[in-house]
Amino acid sequence: MPHLIHRFGPIAVTVRYLWQKHSDGPYYYRRRVPKDIAPKLGKTFNVIALRTRDKLLAAKRIAKLTRQDDELWYRMRNGLATNSAREAAQALLESFDLEARAANEQQDREIHVDVFLESLERKVPGNEHPADHLDDHELRALAIIQGKEEFSLSDAKQVYLKKRDGLETRADNRKLRNATDSSFDLVIGAIGDRSLKQYRRKDVSEVIHGALVAGLKTTTIKRRLGVVRAAVNELIKEYELDGLRNPFADFEIPKLGQDSDERASLNAEQVQKLRAYVASNNTDSANIIGMLLDTGARIAEVVGLWRDDVVLDAEVPHVVFHENPMRRLKTKASKRKIPLVGDALKAAQRALEKPGEDALFSRYMTQTKVKNDAASAAVNKVLKRLDCQTAHCMRHTMRTRLRNADVPEPRAKEIQGWSRESVADQYGEQTALRNLRADLLKTL
Repeated sequence: MPHLIHRFGPIAVTVRYLWQKHSDGPYYYRRRVPKDIAPKLGKTFNVIALRTRDKLLAAKRIAKLTRQDDELWYRMRNGLATNSAREAAQALLESFDLEARAANEQQDREIHVDVFLESLERKVPGNEHPADHLDDHELRALAIIQGKEEFSLSDAKQVYLKKRDGLETRADNRKLRNATDSSFDLVIGAIGDRSLKQYRRKDVSEVIHGALVAGLKTTTIKRRLGVVRAAVNELIKEYELDGLRNPFADFEIPKLGQDSDERASLNAEQVQKLRAYVASNNTDSANIIGMLLDTGARIAEVVGLWRDDVVLDAEVPHVVFHENPMRRLKTKASKRKIPLVGDALKAAQRALEKPGEDALFSRYMTQTKVKNDAASAAVNKVLKRLDCQTAHCMRHTMRTRLRNADVPEPRAKEIQGWSRESVADQYGEQTALRNLRADLLKTL
């Protein structure tokens, strides 16, 4: 409901998003977040203390916050990068031929500094505070020039995403964005987005305690805090903040891993059901299941294969898992060559016999992306009908089969894309493929 600020005869001046907790208390900016934006921000209202009881001053600050929200929501709706105040501040300084560093470090730029400061002074009337009239990026640029710049968790998140080409939301970086957002939401939701210098060890402990109370698994908390820790480390390195300690380093989580649920492997009867299904069906789902069952690969790796990635005319028939324009691999170790045996070989042969151009499973690959979710849904539908678990259980089952077959740990890790060292580095590619084929044959 708009609040009346002033009336000039028949003309009324009102302001929206003005709110007080108590009738005699300070003012707040309180605005409902649109329904399509709320899940991404993790809140339904944006509430910011204006730190004033002066209605006119509150109106000025609300106008600034409203512009910022409108810009943020527009960019989020259109999949655009939500530019940080730091990057905008750097661009502003560059427009005055200045570097993003303190004035005393700007060689032969005294005049440029003066021109920049004067441009800001013209926006701030009288003795009023700059924060009431300057946008965030202008305040940030001023702090840089004054040598008073401080970095926040949002800055660390921006650096982390930028290094991974994740500032703009796309189909191929959705998992990265979701993981990064959930990691920073965990921390910022608990202790706020403050200067990194203000965080203490007890703040991190508060995050951990709150997450445990909320029911998160200890390994999930470790993974999310690990993302935040890595992002802060990268920010420290990026801006050469040698004197800044990382408050998220060396955190401890009580009873780490003791609440983990063991992922069930398929039993022998379930494996035989799957083999019977693969043998009697020549569908995409059946061929994907066959390749998953006897390679231990991830479903995204199999669904994202090109036809050229399946090599059947070599001494050891094999499949090549590598990054392509449609699909990234989970880790560097995921790039590997895996021999084809058993149902994986049969399924690969049948898939290649089907008409197609580039993709091995063209149904699940468009011109721009691999449809992993659609493939998973189709495969899991078959598995449910056969009274089996999800597609990932076949990968977990391969881990168990390799262990039961006494396959050496380094080769087991290479087969499943976990090893940092390739067996081929020690024995040569052909010998390595023969060894890995022998290992996989022992699991049948």
